Amino acid sequence: MSYIPEPSYKDYLTYTIKKGDTLVSVANKLGLDTYALRAYHNRFCPLQDLIEADFPSRLEYLILPPPEIKLSDEEREKQRKKVVFHDAPFKMSLNNAQVSNSYGVLYTIENGSETHTIKQEINVEWKAKNENGFYFFEVDRIGNIYINDTAASTMAEEIAEKASAALYPLLVVVDQNGKWVYINNFSQIEERWQETKKQILKYYEGDYVEKYLSIYDRNLEDSDTLYLSLSKDWFLNAFFNGLHTEYPPSLSIQKEIDFPLIAKTENIKYLVDQKVDDRLDVDNFLVIDVNGKLHDERTKTDFENELNLPVKEYSEQQAVGSYRAKYFLNPEDYIPESIFISCNLELDVPQKYSVSIANLNERKEISATPKQELFIEETQPQKKWWQF
Repeated sequence: MSYIPEPSYKDYLTYTIKKGDTLVSVANKLGLDTYALRAYHNRFCPLQDLIEADFPSRLEYLILPPPEIKLSDEEREKQRKKVVFHDAPFKMSLNNAQVSNSYGVLYTIENGSETHTIKQEINVEWKAKNENGFYFFEVDRIGNIYINDTAASTMAEEIAEKASAALYPLLVVVDQNGKWVYINNFSQIEERWQETKKQILKYYEGDYVEKYLSIYDRNLEDSDTLYLSLSKDWFLNAFFNGLHTEYPPSLSIQKEIDFPLIAKTENIKYLVDQKVDDRLDVDNFLVIDVNGKLHDERTKTDFENELNLPVKEYSEQQAVGSYRAKYFLNPEDYIPESIFISCNLELDVPQKYSVSIANLNERKEISATPKQELFIEETQPQKKWWQF
């Protein structure tokens, strides 16, 4: 793997954060959109300096976008290039996805008034394509997991991190439509787990430890139980989400997807419209919007009781929820450069989960357009990738 230098604030235009500054106050002071300011900073900053609702207490510098160049709508539209499909008309595949990318990943879980975050770094590397058209990607976790900006410190957190680390790297099988369908290195994972379990038992003991390890033992009984346990993995479901398929001339398809939301229930089903923009955006990314509503037989009461199957005698009140996603793909290999997903379920205690994924590798310019021209002030407000 090639060496990727740590981001340096010296490479960017920055604002020095002063006492009393907030994200909103700085955005107002600079005359910039709050969402745009946060998204631009998060795209280039070190993982530990990601901005969530507001500035982290330790943050010293805010990365600013370069000065904007005013263009008319007509000029801006002319600069956007038409999407080119390499394999066949209106078809995207992973045939050119020979990449090794590291991604910063941020999960935000909102349970009523409580908000929790999980941060991690994950590497995705192409491995092979077999004769049946299935792709193989190695997915590896890099470094520590940070929960609410804090590394594992309690016994429970340390055991959880050590146990989950035994799963990686995963050799993920992806079908012709870009959907992950299986894990192909169960024997290596099971071997790593047995060694990890021995190491955990050397340093920890008690009923809690035994119960926690027994959960992993059940999940690793065979390759099928491993697959079922990983079916709730947010990263796998976000990254390999069935984008790479053949589209009609309208570049829009409707389909049913499922996504993990509530920990103790089966994944939740949504009926979504998946649409490809026929032109690259101003940063030369291929953009895919996925939007839809809850499409699950379970009622609100079923979800409240964490049931996997609908039990309609409890209640006929239908649950309400939505799914929104925006993907920015490299137009040469169709691999995600950044992803944002938000899904919610309107229960008595509202549930909302979001996933943000950003490529940490330095991206090669796809066109010869000068860098500063990629940041354009629009004459009419339009939604950006971090907005819905």
